[in-house]
Amino acid sequence: MRFSNWQNKFTAIWLVVLCVIAVVLAAAWLNNGIKIQTNIFALLPETHQDANLERAQNYVSNQLNDKVFVVLDAQNDQQLDQATKILKTQANQSQLFQPVRPQLDYDKFAKLLYQHKAGLLTQSDRELLQHQDYATLADQGLLQLMSPGMPVTAEMLQSDPLLLFPRYAMGLSALQNNSDISLEQGFATKRDEQGVSRLVVLQLKNSPYSIAYQEQTDAFIQQMNQQLRQLQVKPHWTGTLLFAQFGTNSAKEEISTIGVGSTLGILLLLWFGFRSIRPMLTEMIAVGTGSLVAFAVTYSIFGEIHLMTLVFGASLIGVCVDFSFYFMAMQSQHRNIDGFAVLKPLLPSLFVGLMTTLLAYVVLSFTPFPGFKQIAVFSMVGLSAAWITSILLLPRLPALNAEPAIRMLSFIGHARNYIQARNRLRYVLMALIVAVTGSSLLFLKSNDDIRNLQSMDQRLKQEDQYVRERFMQQQGSDYFVVQGKTPAELERNEQHLLDQLSVLQQAGKLDAVQALGQWVPALAQQKQNVAMLQAIPEQALRDYAQALQLNESDVLNWQANLKHQPLLSDTVLQDHPLHFLQMSSTQRLVMLQNVHDVAALQKLSNHNVQLLRPVDELSELFQQHRIQAQWLLLSALAILAIGLGLLYGKKSILPLVLPVTMALMTAFAIQAWLGVEINLFSIMGTFLIIGIGVDYAIFYRHGHDHPQVVGMALFLCMMSTLFGFGLLSFSHTYAIHSFGLTVLLGVIFSFIYATLFTSSDAEHVVVQQYQPKS
Repeated sequence: MRFSNWQNKFTAIWLVVLCVIAVVLAAAWLNNGIKIQTNIFALLPETHQDANLERAQNYVSNQLNDKVFVVLDAQNDQQLDQATKILKTQANQSQLFQPVRPQLDYDKFAKLLYQHKAGLLTQSDRELLQHQDYATLADQGLLQLMSPGMPVTAEMLQSDPLLLFPRYAMGLSALQNNSDISLEQGFATKRDEQGVSRLVVLQLKNSPYSIAYQEQTDAFIQQMNQQLRQLQVKPHWTGTLLFAQFGTNSAKEEISTIGVGSTLGILLLLWFGFRSIRPMLTEMIAVGTGSLVAFAVTYSIFGEIHLMTLVFGASLIGVCVDFSFYFMAMQSQHRNIDGFAVLKPLLPSLFVGLMTTLLAYVVLSFTPFPGFKQIAVFSMVGLSAAWITSILLLPRLPALNAEPAIRMLSFIGHARNYIQARNRLRYVLMALIVAVTGSSLLFLKSNDDIRNLQSMDQRLKQEDQYVRERFMQQQGSDYFVVQGKTPAELERNEQHLLDQLSVLQQAGKLDAVQALGQWVPALAQQKQNVAMLQAIPEQALRDYAQALQLNESDVLNWQANLKHQPLLSDTVLQDHPLHFLQMSSTQRLVMLQNVHDVAALQKLSNHNVQLLRPVDELSELFQQHRIQAQWLLLSALAILAIGLGLLYGKKSILPLVLPVTMALMTAFAIQAWLGVEINLFSIMGTFLIIGIGVDYAIFYRHGHDHPQVVGMALFLCMMSTLFGFGLLSFSHTYAIHSFGLTVLLGVIFSFIYATLFTSSDAEHVVVQQYQPKS
């Protein structure tokens, strides 16, 4: 049966498949059944560690992600109070946030502490009691009574004659680390020469990565900014929501930019190459069908599709047209011959070109990154579907005239012939390129910081930094997870850790610590404190009462009633901002601020106390995978060389693999010269360079009888790829920028080196049976 008959049947089947997919996707979209993932960190590999530690890491992430921090700057208290009231009212009415509550009701908190003061002692008072130095303890009470900073009432002396609680309260205030910050109306407020500022925390009701929720909160923030500025109050917003929202908007803009830019660029290329915009319509059909099938298959496999996948998918148009350009250029030389007759001898090289490109995406699918796996599946399916559409559609259309472009780009063929005719010059140039680029790789630097994943707007970074500096929220991402089989064991383990951290803090190993144990002593310690207070000799209390002219019976009754007084527990502090540190009855967090000596902290880890450094650990994971990807790159080149050797013979390996290898070296050498730091995404971009660059060498290897035509076609292919992936180099996200820049440079030099250094193979003639038209 003739090839064209199979073509007709295959075309009918393909149209049915596309219609079914389109109907299913349309129905799912109308029923809101399509989930678009926008969380940039969903691209990361899942961590495989202890279940409790993984739960703690997710817990901390959720605690930070579900809040928006707002700092209100005003010139006076009236403006600030009015702005606070408006923000609270509008936030509550919007139904976008949880009801706005003060960070801490200080009066209520102080009352709760006072009601549970029996076992609360400062460390110095504990030491005096342990050494039975009751005289000094009495002197401390006398000094407290005479201190002007803490008013003492008769009621206080009756319930706390030794004035232990005031000293304990003063110790707690020292934990704030900033005397300029006070609690007013329950909100942290700061006064200095810049004016007066207040921190308001809004808790989200929905995921910060929900696109619809981002749009709603953005409208609310814009409205609030207008109202606050009318009061001459300057707001500063920060939080995961705002960064995620910027990332979503950037991705949308990049999808639009890449799609529109790629389309316009290819439109110009087509007009230049074929003096017609008809190929644009055919390519839009090919890209549309490829994207449609890719979306359906990717979604069915992963259950969702990441916005970043669509960013890369938008660049699909820059790759799938390569095969079409090559066919249309060849068809233009045989305009009187049936399109399928021209296609048939081209199919082997076109198919091998597709396979080498897909090989790059297959390698991407083996990475542990869900994002890369999804992008690989989307690209493989999309490219294959677009390729099928192209070979089914293009041969049915009449040939176009590419003669003007071929003549205009004839210098490419002339340059190729000049170098090919001079073997010594060719070998010298190759040796020189290898030597220069190879030595330059020694200066190449890497940057595996996980923060490069997130789109970062300079204004948002400044706002975030301002909020942190203004209210000393330089909270690091490092923390300890403390565990215990029982609540009592948990408290003992935490207290032991706090004692060790206190020593390190004094040695300058870290700046500060935040722990619930600093505010709530262990129950066992409180009971011990009560026991030591009960052990104070009666005579010592009588002497103290006489010295302060107190009623002796009141002092003795205080001691006798200690055993009946309630002790402080973590449940009492449910409204305290630090209560989130209590994950469960047997698990707590100890947050660290500005760690200067990680090794010293790591030595404190044991079975019950473990240090977590999520950002650094993920960055280290990125580094490990980058190194693995570098070895994987070498493996891919070796596999490609073996495959091409089996397909075309051993003598074809070097001409086909060397140009793209040199292009990779050149791409990284240029980045080294420019001071660009590479990362995992840069390495992943090299796999696309391999797939695309080898195609150029294959076409040149088999197109010796049409050198001018091949040069013109591959120039258009190279330019279309630049319009596709090259535009990624302008992304706001550093990782995507690195990917795009690497592909941009690699594809350019793959074309140049394949043009100059790939020798023709007379044994593989593309269409020698046809005579080209003049």
